[in-house]
Amino acid sequence: MHIISALFLGLAANLDNFGVGVSYGVQKIRIPFLSNFSIALLSGIVTFISVLSGHLLSQFMTEANLLGALMIVVIGVWVMVQKSISDNNLPAAIPVMKTYSVAIKPLSCIVQITKNPSLADLDANGIISTKEAMALGLTLSFNCIATGVGAGLTGLTPLPLAISVFIFSMVTISSGYWTGWKTASNRLESLSQKFSGALLVLMGIYELLH
Repeated sequence: MHIISALFLGLAANLDNFGVGVSYGVQKIRIPFLSNFSIALLSGIVTFISVLSGHLLSQFMTEANLLGALMIVVIGVWVMVQKSISDNNLPAAIPVMKTYSVAIKPLSCIVQITKNPSLADLDANGIISTKEAMALGLTLSFNCIATGVGAGLTGLTPLPLAISVFIFSMVTISSGYWTGWKTASNRLESLSQKFSGALLVLMGIYELLH
């Protein structure tokens, strides 16, 4: 059953990528295959490390599964509630990254991209290069850290979830871009984030009852 959990968590962790893809499609900012691949690879690596960390921590905790499942539920609730009360159309990410400005230049850049994904196109040429994709990928991968640690605590092994995140990242950004390009509407961006949170809550509850 952990394979099914990995698939659903991989999808949930990447639904905000769909929203980002929609935003780029609406603005006609291209995301070449190599750039999309770089984003997915970075997300997969971050997920692998996060799940491994949670898995290692679970060896020293008696109620690791309960804690991990509760973490996933809380993250899901936060994604839904934060999106509802936010005045900005932001991709789901670490709350601190959304709320506070940071003086350090690299982190400040990440914060700005989190608030407005189009800023990842640093040279404003309408194409997300591989280099620009790394900054965007780092921003989007924040969404995988807490979810990955929680999944690791529930006993999920790193590789299946990392592969799932990688695949769904490729699929959601591409499909989001295509959808935004065709519909020229950002409404799906908001819906994808709310659905992402709801799916995380359901998976957390599943792990609680499992």
